[in-house]
Amino acid sequence: MNAVTVFYICPKCFRVCDTEEQCHEHNLMIECVTGDLDDERRKPVQDQFGHYVSRAPRWYLEAVGWVSAE
Repeated sequence: MNAVTVFYICPKCFRVCDTEEQCHEHNLMIECVTGDLDDERRKPVQDQFGHYVSRAPRWYLEAVGWVSAE
């Protein structure tokens, strides 16, 4: 079963909603698509040596624009 989750998150306070809303004076929340349960995008990003670059999952880093979508 493929369980793709879509939700919206505020990058400043991490408030989460089912629909896109404004948060913190005209800042729109970011759409997050987490992927399937076995999707690699649910894991933290690693460098070429296997060290974690961030504790955040790849889908979050893509949503905020810190890494490019694959």
